[in-house]
Amino acid sequence: MGYRIILSVCMLTLIATIGWSDEDRRLADLYGRVVTEHDADSVMELAEHGQAAVPFLLRGLDRGGRVAALCAWALEQHPAPEAASRLRGLLWQSDQVAGYWAARALGRIPAPDNVDALAAMLPDERLGFWELASQGIPRLTDINVRGQRMAVPAPDWMPNLRVAYAAMESLGEQDGARAADTLLRALENDQYLIRYGAIGGLVRMDHTPALPTLTRMAADDPVRLVREAARRAVRELQEIPPDPIPEPSLPPAVVFVKTSNRSESNLGFRDSYFFSKTPWYGWGENLYTLTPPSPDGQLRNLTQLENGLVQGPQVSYDGTRILFSMRPQADQGGFHLYEIDVDGSNLRQLTSGNCNDVDPAYLPDGKIIFSSDRAGYQEYYHQERSRTLYVLDPASGQIEQVTFNPNQDYEPFVLQDGRVMYASYRFYAQDGSPGPVPGESYGLSRIETVLRVILPDGSGDQPFYGAMRGSFYAPLRPMPFSDQRSGWHRRGYHVGVSVSQAREMPNGQLICITPAGLTLVDLESGPLDSEVPLFPEVVNLAGGEEVYIHTYDAQNPVGRYTSPWPLDDQWILVSHAPWHDLRGSAYDLVLFHLPTRQMRLVYRDPAFSVVHPVAIAPRAVPQNMASTLPQDRPSTGRIYCNSVFHTDLPFDHAAAKYVRVIEALQMGLSINANAAWRTRTLGTTPLLPDGSFYVEVPADVPLRFELLDEDHRVLVHETEFNYVRPGETKGCIGCHEPRHTTPASILPQALTFPPVPTLRQRGDPVYMGRTTNPYSTPVRD
Repeated sequence: MGYRIILSVCMLTLIATIGWSDEDRRLADLYGRVVTEHDADSVMELAEHGQAAVPFLLRGLDRGGRVAALCAWALEQHPAPEAASRLRGLLWQSDQVAGYWAARALGRIPAPDNVDALAAMLPDERLGFWELASQGIPRLTDINVRGQRMAVPAPDWMPNLRVAYAAMESLGEQDGARAADTLLRALENDQYLIRYGAIGGLVRMDHTPALPTLTRMAADDPVRLVREAARRAVRELQEIPPDPIPEPSLPPAVVFVKTSNRSESNLGFRDSYFFSKTPWYGWGENLYTLTPPSPDGQLRNLTQLENGLVQGPQVSYDGTRILFSMRPQADQGGFHLYEIDVDGSNLRQLTSGNCNDVDPAYLPDGKIIFSSDRAGYQEYYHQERSRTLYVLDPASGQIEQVTFNPNQDYEPFVLQDGRVMYASYRFYAQDGSPGPVPGESYGLSRIETVLRVILPDGSGDQPFYGAMRGSFYAPLRPMPFSDQRSGWHRRGYHVGVSVSQAREMPNGQLICITPAGLTLVDLESGPLDSEVPLFPEVVNLAGGEEVYIHTYDAQNPVGRYTSPWPLDDQWILVSHAPWHDLRGSAYDLVLFHLPTRQMRLVYRDPAFSVVHPVAIAPRAVPQNMASTLPQDRPSTGRIYCNSVFHTDLPFDHAAAKYVRVIEALQMGLSINANAAWRTRTLGTTPLLPDGSFYVEVPADVPLRFELLDEDHRVLVHETEFNYVRPGETKGCIGCHEPRHTTPASILPQALTFPPVPTLRQRGDPVYMGRTTNPYSTPVRD
């Protein structure tokens, strides 16, 4: 079919160009490349010919789809009033990228009809927008049925959310009361993206009567992104000069990976959801340095591989060595850790074995933390090798496992305070449980990638950012209406978190990739007020729980970003692929100014994507947090809880009498997918009247807890895994307590007694999945 389309376009072009001038033939040739190759350079060159190009651009708009989107994009930069009627028609089509650029192009063409068309993108209905085309349905919106949010085909009158956002900004290019009144009304819309776009439109219009409303929004809008936009708008409308843009703190050189491979999601080269069945390590073909980091810098290939793979470069604190993972032959062996001097000399292998060692990072004491599947367990839920974190002592070659998640732990990053932040993929139904409280029926949907933090010895493991599933929930997005549908219980609709490639900024904030694209996270703010997507119009198009089933790159109007690296508090290095280029070699390396979204090209290779940049320069060594674990390394640890009643889970507190401790039994790689849900019951302890308990548990094994009534029926089934290192005592205030909460200075009753032993012993009940399932007949160890 594709060849027939190309042939027909070529024949029509040939027939049409008989008797044409050389310029006409050139324009026809450019248009042909736009149609057959979706070539962005060709459509822009075509539009630069002005009036002579208009007939071709009109034909492109009539074609719809990607060709129409490209032509609308070109017309946004080279306006043509003759195209206005066709652009207005694109606003209501199912291709939202074409509609997005059509709205922006109409803003450049002053006319009453264009104002009316753009204003019509703001409906009277409270949630009157559709967001997504998926599974063969071109326009999907959400409705609420008995407390459950469901996706249904959108009615014809309903505009697309991203197109409406672009329309609000474009109204700011128009004059008159109709445009101004529409934008003022949009400031009251429930959709944060519409309010955000309206603020931008009012600033473009220089509409000072909006100052009182914008001042109020700067103080009390519920969405941080909107508050910050309102503050900037107030300053601009008051003619306060913007802060000068500082030059980036450029290092002498950068190291990066060139790759022809590319993930199909907004999470770029580090999908948070591993699929298909082989682990995804974000690899490339070779490791390079660029000195200085500029388009005319000197490029050096450090690895010189012809059929190998490299992954995860990191630079030593003194800026002299590069640590990375490499597979010298792509079809042999696994990934292992290597180190090389920045000049390409002294390559040395650090790890080996029948395993994959990836994502290395230097610890302050000279050791190396990395992710590995060397334990040989199958990950719960998929046919994959489970990955956890390990620490290597290069001096002795000793390797120690330091995290014990049955799923996947990866991307360790050493924070300034010496703790290790890492990404953790969590499947919250490992034993087939439906959820934390009875009545939930979507246990298998509980999948997230969150950030956790440990000390370098693996102790002190705790959530760092991103909410675990459960009745407590904090989304990694600034508003409750966006894609990532997943079933949830009667109390509402929630979706999973996905965080990838998190890096700490000098000011303590995080720059990372989320389903909303490039995102800043302020950890000092509350969980509902901490995220600032750099391109909010992405609106969670990719990533998260649907990334392995559906990819929405073709619906992303702003492009994709991956593997950010902070240079200072305002500038980062990041890999960027424009919206119109979905090839595997589409990512360029750019400098990105976070406050203004200004980009500067650093390096481009048309044949490869340039990803995972890291600055080659000395940097401050984080605090060295020496291990406090006992030298004799006992086989157990201790866990206490101040009160299980300090929770938001809906259960009968008076009925709670016992706590059961359960262990996840990991299984080898010969087990079939979804069969690795074995659970061991370690023991039960009475719950003290104040809700506290204190137990001794096996060290270095994944554990969970169940809250039981007096008949040992489950009231709460904790879906999160915990563990303790040998000799570690871990405590919590309660279930899902705020991280910065200080507990009452009252000694929990359980701590006035010795810990209750809940340890492995012969005869422990072992079961697979839920005991209510026919395949879950309990056995004895």
